[in-house]
Amino acid sequence: MITDKDRLYFQTRAEAELRLAAEAEDPAVCQAHYAMATQYLEAAHGANMRLPPDPQRLARI
Repeated sequence: MITDKDRLYFQTRAEAELRLAAEAEDPAVCQAHYAMATQYLEAAHGANMRLPPDPQRLARI
């Protein structure tokens, strides 16, 4: 079960990924950071309640 602490962690990670996306100069890097942010937000809001984002899966995007 996801806890409030988990939600806070995922939300914080999503915000960090969004900052990194905004700072990225390479469009592929920017897209990867947005994809990670999306996964973290889904985890924070219950869409993906069991696992955090899979970096290996996102690397293929």
